Amino acid sequence: MRAVAHFPYLISPAEALQRVFVPNWSIQRTCLRKRNPLRHQHRNLYHGPRTRGTTAEESNDGRTRDEGIRAREIQVVASDNTLQPPTTLKYSLASIDRQTQLLVQVGEKIHPRFDDAPAPEEGQRDPRPKIPVCKVVDKKSHRQAEVQKAKPKKSPSALAKEVECNWNIGPHDLDHRLKRMRDFLSEGKRVEVVFGKKRKGWTHRKEVTEDHAGGLVRFIRDNAAQVEGFKEWKEMEGKAGGELRMYFEAKGNKQKNQTKD
Repeated sequence: MRAVAHFPYLISPAEALQRVFVPNWSIQRTCLRKRNPLRHQHRNLYHGPRTRGTTAEESNDGRTRDEGIRAREIQVVASDNTLQPPTTLKYSLASIDRQTQLLVQVGEKIHPRFDDAPAPEEGQRDPRPKIPVCKVVDKKSHRQAEVQKAKPKKSPSALAKEVECNWNIGPHDLDHRLKRMRDFLSEGKRVEVVFGKKRKGWTHRKEVTEDHAGGLVRFIRDNAAQVEGFKEWKEMEGKAGGELRMYFEAKGNKQKNQTKD
């Protein structure tokens, strides 16, 4: 009996039936991609995959920078504050000095390619793709600005110079404290004149009359008013004869000192 030759390119009946009845999913996926080109173009242009091993870089103010920008295309703000045409993130990073400069994202806008597309109705989500707006900044200046922003802001009262007095103060001590107060005001600094309780170790204490305390408050205020630009930056707190705080400043002198600096 003659042997039947086996050819490698022949397939079994089961494989033939599978090819007929089981759909080719790779072909279907290709067709689906062709039906929605804009959707995948949007993903590739504006939300491209990050390179393996790269982590998002953010400034202390929360702004994304350099490789942390999740986009393939960006628009860079020029030195004259005009927007340059869209370009790739890779090209923009290659065109700056990475040793001294940073590329920081400052916002986003509708991609120029879709400016003519109709805007959505009120209350609906805008389907038009956006493009990051970035700025080239100096590394050193950017870092200094971050440090300044990270510092806690001091209240005006924390910056004020304090001058302590008491209701039984002698003429010589009063003159010395008033001179310090005027010097601070002339330098453009805020001043708090404080009347408090007697310090420990002081045994002699005279009773303070309301007329004496009120007269002393008026005398100090009139003395401070001799400085140009004087004003009370906060209303007086407390009671004459007890614990009391007065708040003075001279704005004109502050501006003059800033000009000199």
